[in-house]
Amino acid sequence: MKKQFLACIAFLLIAGAVSAQTLKDAIKMTDNEQFESAAAVYKNLLKSDASNGDVYYYLGENHFRAEDVDSALAVYEKGIKAAPNNPLNYIGIGKVKMYEGKKAEAKASIDKALAMAGPKNVSVMVKAAEAYLATDNKDPQAAFNLLNTALKLDAKNPEIYILLGDAYLAQSNNGSEAIRNYEKAIDLDKSSVKAILRIGQLYGRAKNYQEALNYYRRAEKVDSTYAPAYSEQGELYYMAKQYDTALKKYKKYLELAGQNNLNARTRYASFLFLSKNYTDAIKELNAVRSEDSTNNILNRLLAYSYFETGDYANGMKYINKFFAGNPKKIFASDYEYLAKLQNKTGEDSLAIINYEKAFKMDSTQKEFLSDIASIYLKQKKYPEAITYYKKKIDMFDSNNPNDYFGLGRAYLYSKDFVNADSAFAQITRVQPTLGIGYFWRARANAQLDPDSKKGLALPHYEAFVERAGTPSEKNRRDLIEAYEYMGAYYYEKDKAKSKEVWTKLKEIDPNNVKAKKALEGLK
Repeated sequence: MKKQFLACIAFLLIAGAVSAQTLKDAIKMTDNEQFESAAAVYKNLLKSDASNGDVYYYLGENHFRAEDVDSALAVYEKGIKAAPNNPLNYIGIGKVKMYEGKKAEAKASIDKALAMAGPKNVSVMVKAAEAYLATDNKDPQAAFNLLNTALKLDAKNPEIYILLGDAYLAQSNNGSEAIRNYEKAIDLDKSSVKAILRIGQLYGRAKNYQEALNYYRRAEKVDSTYAPAYSEQGELYYMAKQYDTALKKYKKYLELAGQNNLNARTRYASFLFLSKNYTDAIKELNAVRSEDSTNNILNRLLAYSYFETGDYANGMKYINKFFAGNPKKIFASDYEYLAKLQNKTGEDSLAIINYEKAFKMDSTQKEFLSDIASIYLKQKKYPEAITYYKKKIDMFDSNNPNDYFGLGRAYLYSKDFVNADSAFAQITRVQPTLGIGYFWRARANAQLDPDSKKGLALPHYEAFVERAGTPSEKNRRDLIEAYEYMGAYYYEKDKAKSKEVWTKLKEIDPNNVKAKKALEGLK
């Protein structure tokens, strides 16, 4: 009973808080991207006044800002039925038509709203101008005409200057005029976080990231609850590849904006992935997917994340879902992860095809060539492996020891021992302190001198032993091979040296038959 009573009290408190909030409060929530909370207030306001056209309009705007255009249109249409003399919902319809690219229909609806409002209604002019600038299909000149008229009627309206700044950017990408107008808006209203944020975004577009950050922080100081200030900081830190900081900023954004913004949550999940929090990314992505399974980006990110956690079966499941979803845009990384997953699940030939597609899309990603070469090496297709290793080395002037190691082995296994020796020699040049290059040079030279009369492999085995350090499970087998060669070579030429080598071999391999026989013979 006590729990039920407390739950009832909590519900009444929440309901009371919603009912006490005004249209102005709800509009601020929309600006703050708190779309779910704002919708609750709008709907509550409509319960007490079902014919309030303004509330319908702003509820529609809330849906539009949340990228739910169909719901926005439905609400604008309801608003017109409920309040046919209110011009705002005709502007809403016009905005949707602009979004759809139907500019003639948009203009007709907006003109109807302006005619209804009369020639001196500044707020309707401002909303009409905003409609012309709010989508990808902009009409900045129409916006200018309205804003200049509005300015003559109300020269101290900060919203007019914000939209003038937007119009200058839309028409001619005139950043100077845009900033001048945004600053005028701030002069008129010091608390205009929207204008402050606009200037930050403009500096971000100009790649002046520090100045952009300064303005985002300024917006945060003016209103610490203004969610967009944190999302913009998150994007900025993302571009700077400071993924952990980006993650913190986006997390703060979600705390303020609410969990209903699925696009923001998807972005947050992408930051989790980039900061290598793959398990958390999968958890968040699946949570979003349970609410909206139509978002194909989720399949992409799930495929990437599952690969990174080693769950290749689920990785393949979601990468196949992603490509089956006819994505509007495919990145090189999509083919890369498809290839990686195919490589891990035994589809090597398909992996090669998709690595090639990835490289064709982004020829700066030189590692794709190494990946192709390594698959050919695994398949024992040595000429193809050689081709791709050389292609990478030639194209990118590569000094990567791994490329020379792969190239050297491809030559060695195809019995081209001279070129194998040359490739392994490049490793010793690039990484002279590592033993691996010397060891494989020794192997190549042992093939060039099969009876060991010239001792071509000797200096390389000795150089390897010098760099091998303390014997371990990792290098034990290679040390045995080196000592066996060295002991056999010195057996007839320097018995003391031969005994020393065989003795060292017996220390790391007490049951080595060759060492036992050689030491017996040397007695």
